[in-house]
Amino acid sequence: MRWAGRLVATFYLAFFLFFLLAQVFGREPDEPKPLTSVEVGMFIAIGVSQIGVLLCWWKSQLGAYVMLTGWVGLIALQWFLIFNPFFGLPAVAGVLLIVAARRERISAGAAAAAKGCPQ
Repeated sequence: MRWAGRLVATFYLAFFLFFLLAQVFGREPDEPKPLTSVEVGMFIAIGVSQIGVLLCWWKSQLGAYVMLTGWVGLIALQWFLIFNPFFGLPAVAGVLLIVAARRERISAGAAAAAKGCPQ
């Protein structure tokens, strides 16, 4: 389950990096428009969830909570994105990673109880 969460999160990261590279190296429009405060907030929320993706490879549970924090921030700014399955990927990955960590903790506790060791 942990690997499924990591793979979903990595797909999410790769997709946004592809668009970031296209934006940086692509052809600029004739007249650039300034970003609104909501758009800036959305970029920050997506950036937070991307940081969570990177963290999930070292500290999976911490990365999961950071991804979920970014996703909640994004949904708070643009609630209709909850209906877009792609923007739900950090939530799916975060939940998978949290469930994997909890299952691991429960199985470690059961193994310790089977040996007769106090936790």
